[in-house]
This record gives sequence, structure tokens and C-alpha cells, in this order.
Amino acid sequence: MRKRSSQILVGIFIISATALLAQARPASGMPSFAREFQMKCSECHAGFPRLNDYGMEFKQRGYRLPGKEGKFPWEQNTLPVSVLAFARYIDQHQDDPVTKARTLTQSRFELQEVTLIAAGTAAPKIGYDIEAVAPVAEDGAFTVEVGWAQFSDLLPASALNLRAGKMLDEYLHLSQLRRLTFQPYLAPISFNVTGVELNGQRGSLRYAAGLVNDERQPSAASNTPGVNLNNQAQGIYAWGSYFFADQILGLRYINTKANSDNPAPVIDGRTRQQLDANLLLRVGPTEWILGYFHNWDIGGIDKQDRRNYLVEGIVETIPDKLFLNARFELQDSGFVSGGNNPAKANGTLVAVNVSYYVVPNIRVIAEFNKVSGEGLGVFTFLDPNTSANGNQEQFILGLHMGF
Repeated sequence: MRKRSSQILVGIFIISATALLAQARPASGMPSFAREFQMKCSECHAGFPRLNDYGMEFKQRGYRLPGKEGKFPWEQNTLPVSVLAFARYIDQHQDDPVTKARTLTQSRFELQEVTLIAAGTAAPKIGYDIEAVAPVAEDGAFTVEVGWAQFSDLLPASALNLRAGKMLDEYLHLSQLRRLTFQPYLAPISFNVTGVELNGQRGSLRYAAGLVNDERQPSAASNTPGVNLNNQAQGIYAWGSYFFADQILGLRYINTKANSDNPAPVIDGRTRQQLDANLLLRVGPTEWILGYFHNWDIGGIDKQDRRNYLVEGIVETIPDKLFLNARFELQDSGFVSGGNNPAKANGTLVAVNVSYYVVPNIRVIAEFNKVSGEGLGVFTFLDPNTSANGNQEQFILGLHMGF
């Protein structure tokens, strides 16, 4: 009864908020940076929460404007805190992979998650970012997912900066946290890491390299001779993105046990490696993202490989107001005899999203998603701890708010 009542309350909230927002006037952005620098959200975002080129530069500088050193907290005009929230109505169903008959249907209202963000500069050349996320729909408590400090300008003009803490290994133009869709990317594009990173930008090149903890959770094989499951700073990654003619090319290499999903019954200590490339093409109001991600030795299995292919199109149909987003992803896990299940599997994801910005920091969302096939990382909608084994679809109406 309590769960049903909470769903009704969230539904009333979504409907009421949508009605109120329909009367809202366009305004400058509400989150902390827009308040501090008196700028619109569109100065840094190509449709909140995605970053444009200026927003990428601002973030990598340690949240400083070009040519500025940054301020102490008591010199700033506003409190550097923002709140983000997702609320949605979701209808989803699953079909039998053989007969195609409907096997499960579910619908609900929910406040999906709330994020508290404190970010900015703590002193000249010292930037920081702390993000705590509460998965409300899962009755989860706030957990700090990002928490880092950065000393900038080891080399002038942010050509080299030093960052330390809990951060994300990701491209600034292709991010799990800054996607337009409710549905996460299937491709492995963002990773949580803990360690140190050198990053910077020079001319048309943006780059980063990190030395991070090489983490894997202990298992039944933790006492296997020669297997090291300690948290040690032995994981490495490096990425670079090159701007040319308003387009972006990204390349990255990762070598770590961290984020190694579905480990084998016997872990032999091998590291999971990843090499990926992506291309962001801009044509008028349209952006196209092409990505290829190749993993090998995943789960500690020698030569077990997985390939992800990504094609995404984003169209700004009404400037700063209406965005259309369509994405197709394909996953192909290669065959290895023994040690993993499934040994070979394919899966696909289709996501279509329409985002309307009532004001720059609040958007109304309509979305359709479909997954099919089976395989590592191809998760079901209804149970995130299992792999998809048929056709599953979901329809979503929601709100994304930032204050």
C-alpha cells in the first residue's frame, strides 16, 4: 500500500509540474555555475546535460573561465551547490524470444534519482567536484560517486592539470552521465576510477592519462595462488580527443582489473583491456556520434573479447528548445571455450528520445527503448541483474530538473 501511494504521489507531482512548467517563461539557467557567472545554461550545454565545446573547456580547466584563476568560496556570489532530479512514468513489457507472446507487463510512477552536486573553485587554480547520487526508485541512500580536486596550470593555459580522487574515465563529449536518454549506454563509455590523473588541452587537442586503483572484488577464487585482488595503483588509462573543422575524434586505451564484469569462476589475475575510438560529426543542427569499443581478456578469461558498436544522432529542431535523439547499439561477445556463460552472445539496443526544454534547466522527456538478444551487459529493464534473453520494450514520460 505504501509503495502504491508513493507511485500515485509521484504521478501527481509529474502531472502538476508539467502543467506549471507549461506556464513558465524562458529564463537564464538555474544551476550554480549559471547563477555564479550570470550565464545561460546554453553557454555550456548543447541541450542540458550535454556539454558543448565551451562547456568541455570550462570543466577541464577546473571550472574556471578562460584567463581566470578561480576564487575562494567566500569571494563567490552564490552557494556552489546544484540539485538534479529525474521523475518519470514508465510502461514496459517483455516478449517470449521464441513465440513472441507477451510474458510480462509493468507500469509505474517513480522519482528515479536525485543528485547533489557541489563544484567550482576552492582557491585560485584549485577546482573540485563532489557528486552524491541517491537512486530513490531503488530506496537507495546517497552515495558519493564523484569526488575530486584539481590543481590547474602545471603548464600555462591549462595545458597540464593534476586531478586526484574519485572521478570518471570518459570523454567529455561522450558521457554516461551527460546523455539525453533515460536509458544508459550499452557501450562501455564511462568508468568510475580512484587515483590520480594528468589532463589538459593545447590547441585542438584535449587529453588525459590516469594511474588508478586496480580493483576487483574478492571471490571464491581469492585464495588462488598468484591472484592479486588488492586495491593497488596499477590500473592505467589514457585518452585524447582532437578537434578539426568543428568535428571531434576520440581515442582511448584502458588496462585494469577494475570494472571487469562477470568474472570467471577461477580468476587468473589477467587485466581487462579496452581500446576504443569515436567520431563526433556536426552537420548544421545535427550531430552524429560513431563509436567502436573493443574489450579483451574480460572477466579474467584469456582472449575473451567483446565488441560494441554505437551510432547516435541528435537533432536540435528548435534552438535551445526541442532535441530529437536516436541511438542504436550492437554488442558482440566472442567465443571462448569454457569459463564463461554465455560463451558467445549478441545484443542490441534502440533508444529514441524527445526532449523539450520548458526553461534551459528543466526538460520534459518522451522516450522509447528496446533491447533484444542476450549477452554480458545487455541488461533487462525489469531486472538489472540478469541478461536480456528476448525482446523487451519500454515507454517513458518524465521530467529532468536542475536547480
